[in-house]
Amino acid sequence: MVAMYSFKYPLFTRQLSFGTLLDLTEKQEAPQPYPSRPCRPRVAIIGAGITGVATACHIIDAGYDCHIFEAGSEDHIGGVWSQVNETSSLQVPSSFYKFHPAVEWSSLYPNRQEILGQVKKLWDNYDLAKRSTFNCRVENTYKEDGKWYVNSHSFGAFDGLVAAVGTCGEMYNPGMLGQQHYKGKILHSSQLAKSDVRGKNVLVIGGGASAVEALEFAVDNGALQTTVLARSEKWFLPRHATLNAALAATVGDRWGILAWIIEFLLRLFFYKELSEMAPPVNCEKGGIYSGTPICNSRVFDLIRKGRCQWLRGDVQCLTEDGVSFNRRKRGVLPGGEGELVVEKGQVVIMATGFKRPQLNFLPQSVKSSKYKSPNWYLQAFPTEDASIAAINCTWLDGIGSIGGGHIGVYARFLVAFLVDRQARPTTWMMQRWVDLVEMLKRPYKGGPLAFVTTMELYFWFLFMAAAQPSMWKWFKFIIMGPEESNGVPEQFKEAPLKSSKPVKFNPVYYDEKSGRSVIAETPVVLSR
Repeated sequence: MVAMYSFKYPLFTRQLSFGTLLDLTEKQEAPQPYPSRPCRPRVAIIGAGITGVATACHIIDAGYDCHIFEAGSEDHIGGVWSQVNETSSLQVPSSFYKFHPAVEWSSLYPNRQEILGQVKKLWDNYDLAKRSTFNCRVENTYKEDGKWYVNSHSFGAFDGLVAAVGTCGEMYNPGMLGQQHYKGKILHSSQLAKSDVRGKNVLVIGGGASAVEALEFAVDNGALQTTVLARSEKWFLPRHATLNAALAATVGDRWGILAWIIEFLLRLFFYKELSEMAPPVNCEKGGIYSGTPICNSRVFDLIRKGRCQWLRGDVQCLTEDGVSFNRRKRGVLPGGEGELVVEKGQVVIMATGFKRPQLNFLPQSVKSSKYKSPNWYLQAFPTEDASIAAINCTWLDGIGSIGGGHIGVYARFLVAFLVDRQARPTTWMMQRWVDLVEMLKRPYKGGPLAFVTTMELYFWFLFMAAAQPSMWKWFKFIIMGPEESNGVPEQFKEAPLKSSKPVKFNPVYYDEKSGRSVIAETPVVLSR
C-alpha cells in the first residue's frame, strides 16, 4: 500500500488503513449523510486552528472519521494565524512547523500568507468542510455508555475527543490607567496599519513575541523611533536553524549546568555589549530552560543602529503625551525599585497578545493538583481518561515543542488507545508516568511538564511506545505514521467497534449552497 501526499495532481487519492480507496478532492454531487461509517471510531475535534486541521488529517490518514467544531466562522480556519497581521511570520525555522507530511514550505521563516495557504491546501484536499461545524462554541462534553457527546446528542456519538483550542484565543487588550487622557492613538499589535506609525514615535507595551513583531512592523513602516517597554526578562536566541535545532534536541537540564553554558555563550557571542538585556544569572524565573525564548536576531541589529530601544520596567499609567514608566535595572523584580520616567510617543501599541483558551468544556474530575494540566500523560492525555487528547493546548513553555510533527504522533496514540483496549493506559499507569517525569526532571515552576523541548517529547513517545509490550504492534504506526507502516496493525483494520445498543442521532449534512454543515430535523437510528 503506497501513501500519496502530493497535491500537485488533480486527483489526490489515499488508500486508507481499513482497505478502501478514498478520493479526498472529488466533490460529491449530492449531500452525503454524516457519518458515513458509523461503525468506525469517530473523533470530535474542538478547534479549527493549525492543530485541529492537522489532527483531522492525521485521523483520516489512519482510516478513521472525525468532526471539527469551531467557535468562530470559516474565517477562523488556521486559528491565531487567521487573526494576526499580514506581516506576521514564523519565529522558528519552518522545519519545526511540519504539522503534516503534505506541508511544503518555500521559505525558512514562512509568513502568515504562506502558513494559511498550507492550511487551506490541507482543508480542501481532505474535504474537511463536510466534517466541520462553524459558529459552534463547545460549552461542555460528557460521556454516556462509553461514548462522548459534544454539547448535546445533536451531533451523534464520538469515541474520542481532541481539544485543539491552542494557547492563543481572543485578543487580549487590557485597559490602561489614564488612557482617557492620552492624546495619541492606542492600538493592539494584531490590528496595525502602515499609516498608523509612519513618521511617529511609537511605544510598544509588552515583552514577548508580539512585541518583537510590533517593533519590526513600526521600524519597517517609517516610525521615527520605537521603544519597547517590557516588564519581563526573556532570553533572545539568534535566528540560526542549526543552533535552534541543537537547543530543541536537548532533554531538560536537571542541574542547570547545560543552561549555564548556553547562557554564557549567548552573552559572549550574541548579546555582546547588550548583555544588560539578558536575564541575570540565577534569576528567580530560572534559566533558559524555564521559559520560552524569543527567536530573533534582528532586534539587536536595530538597537545597535539606534532605530529602537528595549527597556525593562513597569508601566504605571498613560499620560497626555506618553507612558509613565518605572525603569528597573537588571535583576530587580517587577514592582521593585527603579527610576520613574515618562516615555513620550504619539502611538501606543498594546503587544499583549491573546487570551489563553480554557479547557472548561472537558470533564473536571481530577482532584489532585499534581495531575492537572499540563502534568498529564505525555502532556496531552488526562490521567483519568485516555480517550481525550488535549494537543498543543496544555503547553506552557518550551523550545520547538509546538506546531510540529508531534501532532500526528499524538493523534496516532489516540487512535491506538481507542481501538485497542490492551494498549490503553490505566489511570494508575498514567499517574505513575507523571511521577517518573517529576522525579527525573529538575522541579520546574508549574510542574514537571511546564517546560518541554522537542527532543524530550519524542524521547517520551519512544520510551512509552517501546516500554509497553501491548504497544509494540503499534510502535511503527505511531512513530512513523501510516505512510511508512502500512497503516494500523492488521488485526484492527477490518474489525469494527461493536456496541450492544443502536445509536440514535440527528445526522449532519453538508449544504453546498450555504457552504455549511446543518443538522437534520429527523433522527436516524443505526445498529452496530
